Amino acid sequence: MKSRAERPKAIIRLLFYAAMLFLLSWILLWGDNSFLNTWNIGRRVEVLEKEMKELKAQNEELKQENERLKTDPMAAEKVAREKFGFTKEGEKVFRFVTPETQDK
Repeated sequence: MKSRAERPKAIIRLLFYAAMLFLLSWILLWGDNSFLNTWNIGRRVEVLEKEMKELKAQNEELKQENERLKTDPMAAEKVAREKFGFTKEGEKVFRFVTPETQDK
């Protein structure tokens, strides 16, 4: 059995260990520089880097398409006809409607 003098020391020691455990868990799990926060930021960075890589590739494709449309009149005419329905003067356009396109 512990003496009366040892009981307060044991309580103080227990409180000290509990405080250290709380402090350590706060630092690792919930603080601004916590493990969880750092891990979540790292995952977000990976996602954003992947998205940036895809956007750079898409941007490069659009630059090439833009340059092609500037230098190739036939390509520009094709886009004008297909996307915007442009026609030459006096030209007639026939559109064939299939059952699949009627439903849309």
